[in-house]
Amino acid sequence: MITLDQISKWCGAQVANPESDTVPALSPSFRLKGVATLADAGPDQAAFFFSKNYEADLRTTRAGVIITGTAFVGALKAAGLSQWSTAVFLACDDPYSGMASVTREIAKTQCPHEHLVPNENGEVHPTAVIDPTARIGANVMIGPHVVIEKDTIIGDRVTLYAGAWIGPSVTIGDDTVVFPKVSLYHATTVGKRCRIHAGAVIGSDGFGYAQKKDPATGLPVDHQKIHHLGHVIIGDDVEIGSNSTIDRGTLGNTVVHDKVKIDNLVQIGHNVVLEEGAVLCGCSGVAGSSTMGKFAVLGAQAGLANQVHLGAYSVMAAYAAAIKDFPPHSVLAGIPARPQAELYRIMALQSKMMKERGRKK
Repeated sequence: MITLDQISKWCGAQVANPESDTVPALSPSFRLKGVATLADAGPDQAAFFFSKNYEADLRTTRAGVIITGTAFVGALKAAGLSQWSTAVFLACDDPYSGMASVTREIAKTQCPHEHLVPNENGEVHPTAVIDPTARIGANVMIGPHVVIEKDTIIGDRVTLYAGAWIGPSVTIGDDTVVFPKVSLYHATTVGKRCRIHAGAVIGSDGFGYAQKKDPATGLPVDHQKIHHLGHVIIGDDVEIGSNSTIDRGTLGNTVVHDKVKIDNLVQIGHNVVLEEGAVLCGCSGVAGSSTMGKFAVLGAQAGLANQVHLGAYSVMAAYAAAIKDFPPHSVLAGIPARPQAELYRIMALQSKMMKERGRKK
């Protein structure tokens, strides 16, 4: 159970409707079971309203506490919502960040897989296979059937879930969590406080082959593998989603800088560099030797072709495909990717031309 006072402190919020004398939960000691969506919340739960897309749910919600943005308060008060007098409205500057803070605090006690409370005791499952040359830090949790190869270094308070394979000469920083059946290939480096979700493969070979051709016809007859001699280096506070893959470099390294967030089913090619805070949404991909600048974002199923640079703070919409470099702060969409405003103008012109063509018929 959590109190109204706790939630207010976690998200830096103040009661927005104190004038209502029918609010049942204005006492700071009022206790809530937790948080839920506006559609599902009951009187003993809190919910969040941070987007106009959820106006319909707001009008019907039974939530006892509604956390919203300070910018919404005036409109909510004037909307004549019955909830204004039956629920507590908490207002903060950024309700989405507020949700992050509240869920983090609740997860400490309700979601052990989040590992928000440091390990106090280490434990090694008897089925784990650990090479005697491996160096294991303090308070490390090693699950069933984990394999740790020679010359590996595991930091303090690391958690390795069942079936993880940690290859030779791998380094894993303090407080990192490796979920089930993750594979870390030879000499991969993982920083501190990282989370690598189930099935991810880090450090496998990049996709590189030299075609062998028939001298007489000039046609390909075979593919000669280019062996990848580089490694993968991952910084601190990185999260990598389930079944994502990061290929090792061909000669140099593939580098993932601090605070990068990678969704599920993402492909990162050899020698890619992802700068600090880059975000890659589900099923996106970055081809070999491409780079993403600081806090750049790839939408779902978007991609960068070989040797393309996406500038810092740029955003690519879902399904977009960049085949050339773009400067910082670009907002892109389409195939091939182009500035979103330009794409919309093209689409408007195409629509106008089609209408005019229809009239001529």
